[in-house]
Amino acid sequence: TRDLIEQAIRQGVKRFIQTSTVVIGAVSKLGREVAIKVLPQHLTASAEVRSRFEREAKAVSSLNHPNICVLHDVGREGETDYLVMELVVGETLATRLAKGPLPVAETLKLGEQIADALDRAHRAGVIHRDLKPGNVMLAKSGAKLMDFGLARATGEGATRSTSSLAGLTQSPTVAQPLTAEGTIVGTFQYMAPEQLEGREADPRSDLWALGCVLYEMATGRRAFAGGSQASLISAIMKDEPAPASQVAPLSPPGLDRLIQACLAKSPEDRLQTAHDVRLQLRWIAEGGSQSASPAASRRPRRVKEWLGWWVGVLGLAAATVAVWTARDRGGPVIRAILPQPANALYLFFGDNAGPPVLSPDGMHVAFVAVDDVRGARVWVRDVASLAARPLPGTENATYPFWSPDSRSIAYFADRKLKRVDLANGQVFAICPAGWGRGGTWNRKGQIVFTPDFQAALWVVPAMGGAPRAITALDSARHTTHRWPQFLPDGRRFLYLAGSHQNVSGPDNAIWVGSTDGREHRQLLPAATEAHYADGYLFYVQDSVLMARAFDPGALRFKGEAMPTAERVQFDPTTWKANFSLSRTGLLAYQPLGGRQGSQIRLLDRTGRVLDTAGESGNHFMIHLSAGGQRAVYSSQLLPNGDIFLYDFDRGITRRLTLSDADDDLPVPSPDGRRVAYTSRARSGDPTSMSVYSIQVLPIEGVVAPRQLFRRARDVWPLDWTSDGRYLLFGSGDFSTVAAESVGVLDLQDPSRVHWLSAPAGSVNYGSFSHDGRWVAYGTIDAPEPQVFIEPVPGMSASEPGSGGRIQVSTRGGGLPRWRADGRELYYARPDGMIVAVSLTPETMQVGRETELFRANLRPLYRSLDVSPDGQRFLVNVLASEGAAPIVLVSGWKKDLRKR
Repeated sequence: TRDLIEQAIRQGVKRFIQTSTVVIGAVSKLGREVAIKVLPQHLTASAEVRSRFEREAKAVSSLNHPNICVLHDVGREGETDYLVMELVVGETLATRLAKGPLPVAETLKLGEQIADALDRAHRAGVIHRDLKPGNVMLAKSGAKLMDFGLARATGEGATRSTSSLAGLTQSPTVAQPLTAEGTIVGTFQYMAPEQLEGREADPRSDLWALGCVLYEMATGRRAFAGGSQASLISAIMKDEPAPASQVAPLSPPGLDRLIQACLAKSPEDRLQTAHDVRLQLRWIAEGGSQSASPAASRRPRRVKEWLGWWVGVLGLAAATVAVWTARDRGGPVIRAILPQPANALYLFFGDNAGPPVLSPDGMHVAFVAVDDVRGARVWVRDVASLAARPLPGTENATYPFWSPDSRSIAYFADRKLKRVDLANGQVFAICPAGWGRGGTWNRKGQIVFTPDFQAALWVVPAMGGAPRAITALDSARHTTHRWPQFLPDGRRFLYLAGSHQNVSGPDNAIWVGSTDGREHRQLLPAATEAHYADGYLFYVQDSVLMARAFDPGALRFKGEAMPTAERVQFDPTTWKANFSLSRTGLLAYQPLGGRQGSQIRLLDRTGRVLDTAGESGNHFMIHLSAGGQRAVYSSQLLPNGDIFLYDFDRGITRRLTLSDADDDLPVPSPDGRRVAYTSRARSGDPTSMSVYSIQVLPIEGVVAPRQLFRRARDVWPLDWTSDGRYLLFGSGDFSTVAAESVGVLDLQDPSRVHWLSAPAGSVNYGSFSHDGRWVAYGTIDAPEPQVFIEPVPGMSASEPGSGGRIQVSTRGGGLPRWRADGRELYYARPDGMIVAVSLTPETMQVGRETELFRANLRPLYRSLDVSPDGQRFLVNVLASEGAAPIVLVSGWKKDLRKR
């Protein structure tokens, strides 16, 4: 083993796994994993560094505490010093903070553990002097304080093993103490003012650093910042950080005060011991978070200051209790209206929706709205504020839901489940989710969600990881489990089980599941999801919000359902009712009224509106027909889609499909007489669902559709050639948007399919050139979607060079459409700008982009088409004109008692 360690040291290895015998004779025959820390060879000539390395060994060896890393041995091989230490498995606090602030409970717990470790070290006469997030490891057992590399002994209360260390600073061979005046040792960001001045550090210097760490855990930001070392030092010496409760409004006032007490500029004005900090953190965690900590500083001159602060806090608490008591005894039920944000529209209806959701503490409302700048995003409005604000980085968001501490929001976007932390605005992906249908978040850091519109429920860690299924669809009764909501125990949850084959049938019901997958119980038949709040289960019946007394522990109703005074907007296409409740007695909902979703518009090349195709609705795939005189599109009146036709000349809408199947992606034939589309209906086996197949239907007359093409995988049409002989189609999983493969079907001989070389799993929508020799398509490859042109195998006499495809877009793009003469290609950039690019038909030489107009296209769908002459554009834009506002209700329980 000694030979292996020597080899590791020579190679500079900082982690070594011992499997059998001895670690330098100090830890024998234990077979444990250890970490070896070595001093780099090029530093061995520095007496100060080697001395500091020796102090680390002696300091750590004197400490025995569950939150301090264990030192097994120390040694020297040749000119290399090393330590054999406990291998702590986990991540550093710095790594964790890179993802955002910590929940309040975790901040308090970890802070108490760090304070306890510091208290043990200080009592042993050891000061850390370099406490920072990078020196705190987060293991399964909790926080582990690492790297006493800059520690020194105080000489006060030193143990036998540290008494000799205390004398190092008085050694006759050392001209001055290692921390002599004028010498700065530590990490600037977390150093106390006295350390920056080169003065001797004492335990209160560690408390300053602890205050910085607590602030960063609570807010996700550093307490002090600067563009250079000089400006950072100036900030530490002169400035005060913004109160944590301002940066992170949900931070407990007691924690805010504690941090301020740790960050006092003078050591005399700080809390004096780590023991005091630990007691105060424990008090806040046990329920004192709405007030200050009761543990006053042991210094007599601080007692009056703490006492005065306590009197003020208790007075405020008493006033709050009096207000709530008066409200409960006789105050009125209060209703308030939250209108749409300025220059934005609510988006509460359809697959891209984000109805309002209250934070658990009742202080905020989150929802999805769309503006002309960034499209659909998550917006947040504080209930005490007059304005809402969008959250940057949340573009294309749908169905947001809150963390239990009201500090983060999860949502679905770009085929992923994501989260955004309010304190710092950081956004990151949690796991894949194609077409999410709701989620819920418990205090254990688990999220239960529906990843697709026809899927069971899954659970995933809120910080990211591999999801696992926790419900199973009974395919004979249900095609979807959606809109989960945790019950108070944080283990069981409500959800809606529904069937796309019988959208109003008796099998649609509220069920109870559990995170361990063992609970499966139906509660009641229902057409919408249910929410639990303060002893009642709420759901919508015939647009009326119903409340029924419910015991969440026994899962038992305690009375009959009662109608409330509220009539709530219900989206029959998703089984979603637009209401939400907080645990503080607040109700938010959208009342009936207004059309929402998207609107199909006909525009000219400047973006001027020429006409609209009917009213707003849950519209999906659009296509021009008959030379631009008609619009064929898919839409939903119920959870399954249907095909519609709008005649611009006559101003009328006709529904083309009437079955219970899910019909989508219509592509009219070049002569305008037929329409091809994809359809999925229940197969002959009642326990299974069939794949999507391509159907064709005459536009005029009453004729049943016929199946045009079918494979073992889903297939869907993309475009026809101008002569009507060939059909471009995608194959794979239709719900993922991107095709796994793209083929050209010869309608005269359906057994013949030409497959394009387009990248598998990344092509969304494509179209033929007028001569049928080329295909333009968009990809969804990371980091940005792009538009390409590719020759059709066997149909193009002119093949491009290497790779078989030509990139057209330079700034991203999708939804490409051709002009009839092949000399211009149109597509939509990710920023919403519709552009035109000139082409040379024979060689497909690409010209420059010409920006035409900007449109808030409905994302993920085929929301753009162009007339053959390139003068008119059909767009499917997000719109919710006339949408009802959000209504807030305080005191709803009092209203129920009257009924």
